[in-house]
Amino acid sequence: MITARQYGAMMRQQGVLWPIPAIDAEDMMLPDVSIYQIGQRSISNVFVRVRKNWATVYVKPAYTSYRAAFDAVMPRTSEGQDVDHLLPRSKGAGADFLALGRISGTSNRGWNDDESYQAMAQKVRNMPTASPHSFVSRLTDMERGWAVVTCYIRPFRELNQSVLTRVEIEAS
Repeated sequence: MITARQYGAMMRQQGVLWPIPAIDAEDMMLPDVSIYQIGQRSISNVFVRVRKNWATVYVKPAYTSYRAAFDAVMPRTSEGQDVDHLLPRSKGAGADFLALGRISGTSNRGWNDDESYQAMAQKVRNMPTASPHSFVSRLTDMERGWAVVTCYIRPFRELNQSVLTRVEIEAS
């Protein structure tokens, strides 16, 4: 069985804009990636990662103000839904940063303890555990990737850019 992190890496290798559930500091320095600071928040805690003009908010697993940071920058197209980590914090303790998204509470709480790629795909598709078999191989990898657009990845132009400042990340 492959993990969510491996599935995200596979999607990245295929060029699909799947939000990588967990990234390391090295992922901030890739040539096709831009990093943005959110207001006065430290990028060591939270930031926006942009790749191919698509944006995802990433946070340190222990960062507690992640909901306010996410709401400051992402469009509020899903009022009343949860802002939470794609990979559960309990499973992402070794990761540098975890992807955030806004999904239904039922889906969020239903998949919170599972890091398998099936669970990640279900969570991204905003589907509760009561219907686990509705995510089947009928969807192509590309369709799975695009399914995340309203939850974990958004076109950069849709973000609240008034609170964003681009930062250059230097290799240490």
